[in-house]
Amino acid sequence: MQSVAVIGLGNISHRHRKNLKALKPDARVIAMPASNRQLTTLPAHADACVTQLNELIELRPEYVIVASPANLHASHGKSLLEAGIPCLIEKPLGASLDQAQELLRCAQKPSAPACAVGYCLRFMPTARIMKDLVQQQVVGEIYNIHIEVGQYLPQWRSGLDYRDSVSARKELGGGALLELSHELDYARWIFGPLALSHAHLRSSSELGLEVEDLVDVSLRTEHDAHVQIHLDFLQRQPQRFCRVIGNKGRLDWNLLRNELVLTDSQGQSQQFGDSHWQANTMYLDMLDNFHNQIAQRPYQGASVAQALEVVNLIDIIKQSA
Repeated sequence: MQSVAVIGLGNISHRHRKNLKALKPDARVIAMPASNRQLTTLPAHADACVTQLNELIELRPEYVIVASPANLHASHGKSLLEAGIPCLIEKPLGASLDQAQELLRCAQKPSAPACAVGYCLRFMPTARIMKDLVQQQVVGEIYNIHIEVGQYLPQWRSGLDYRDSVSARKELGGGALLELSHELDYARWIFGPLALSHAHLRSSSELGLEVEDLVDVSLRTEHDAHVQIHLDFLQRQPQRFCRVIGNKGRLDWNLLRNELVLTDSQGQSQQFGDSHWQANTMYLDMLDNFHNQIAQRPYQGASVAQALEVVNLIDIIKQSA
């Protein structure tokens, strides 16, 4: 029987195990705690559990999803790749630039198996449409891009004190920049390389974290469009959107609703999206597409090299703030 595995026991690990059961109902799903602790009960949607990475490697799974804390992505990913086991690594690629670079070096070896990074927003239907419309220059010359995401951290994970979460802990790769790096990835994916103009990172008194929970970054594209990105852990009512202003119109993308509106210079609007779309679909599509990469077919997700560029941008932002 084929087996697949997920490292980590957090919310995203639970989602991946459940999705693997849906996509590969005949496969055995193996769970592994990132902390190597012994479990007294089998996690949901798992058929077996191991506690050590060497045990997992000995089982030779078809591939492994690395959903451990960001500070462990490099060590877990490197060991799996060196063992010849494909892996899909949750974002970000690493908690530091050094970790991410180490993982890229391993993934670029000629003998390395398939490896990708889980920037799942690329698999939203409206994300593809957004990218195509920008490439087709439907709004003409782009002047301004405003990207925002915000959600109240204490409401993210039920049953867990937010101060104990990965998002809140510096040593595990927490902070808004790394946790919400999806926005940095899709900004580079859609609009191209970005150069930093200014960055302001803050830790609010409200949450009392040792990591940043407010991020405001000003960047510019190769064509000198201004890009403003705001990330936070504080908004009680979740927000996730991107607005593009050009000389021929504008694009308003609501990522929470999977809705995209194109408005031309005459005020005529065209709407794209599906109100019945479910967010889990993009995770299923990402996994299904990773199967293509393993089979050496075209892959549409984020490569390790692209994910490294996100970590590099985060490093530049942190150094300048």
